Amino acid sequence: MSTGSNDGATAMPHISDDTAAFSHVPEYGFSLFLANRTKTIHFVRHAEGTHNEANHAYGDNTPVTYSTDGSWRYMDARLTDKGIEQCVTARETLLTDVNPQLVVVSPLTRTLQTAHIMFGGKDLPFLVHDLCRERHGKYTCDKRRTKTEILQDMKPIYESTNDIIDFNSFAYASEEDQDWGEHREPDDSCTGRGIKMMQWLATRPEKEIAVVTHSSWLKHLFRAFGQTVHEKDKKRLHRLAGNAEVRSICLALHKGAYIYIYICTKMISNIFIIGAHIATFRVLPRREMGWRCFYSQPRFFP
Repeated sequence: MSTGSNDGATAMPHISDDTAAFSHVPEYGFSLFLANRTKTIHFVRHAEGTHNEANHAYGDNTPVTYSTDGSWRYMDARLTDKGIEQCVTARETLLTDVNPQLVVVSPLTRTLQTAHIMFGGKDLPFLVHDLCRERHGKYTCDKRRTKTEILQDMKPIYESTNDIIDFNSFAYASEEDQDWGEHREPDDSCTGRGIKMMQWLATRPEKEIAVVTHSSWLKHLFRAFGQTVHEKDKKRLHRLAGNAEVRSICLALHKGAYIYIYICTKMISNIFIIGAHIATFRVLPRREMGWRCFYSQPRFFP
């Protein structure tokens, strides 16, 4: 990028090694990024689980609290029939504009079920990763089963559709869930796991990745960003994700070579298309992390 005379155009900002991948001139109303330094991440919250159903009926999280769920009825909660329907609807409407090359999944059962119904049978690799599991502690629904139980239960389901699910990245986790306890995981810890996941995603070779995860985990990740953007955009980014909602972001690396996918997003409710537009991304700076996060409109399958 030239630093010489610009014939009256806006003066070019200082170029550093960290910012050389992009150019942002506020008055222009847009930013430019090198295409090989960005990638698209589709964050998917799991569909309705039995714990969501119980909480909705009661009015709060009391049914799944450690002190009230003595029978562990909601431990590692499964999808409800409604949740399965949400996944089917999402699958039918997502195929036109969400085409991940990799699906990363939380090790909890409801996310493994959601990932398989939404993306299974399409010759995609599935990778289980503990970093994107739900914020743990206090609620029985967020305590995972043993690794052996999860493998015995879920691996045959994936293999039935000729899908390959990789539990190797999950191998460092203990057989029993030693992270879960009576007290909720600290906010900083949950946010930190989200940042580590983003840093790990940045190292992946895929151009487009789906991450099937949870609402509290997403809330902690997204609220680490967006403090300098317009209030309307901030609310969209920070809003709690609904069941089976897909929220897509553009991950832009300050350093390294990655691929950018320009996507068209849709807001869908009850399978009716309300509107469609080319995604608009806003700068959410976190320079110390070596990347920036941009988001598009969510899609929601109630």
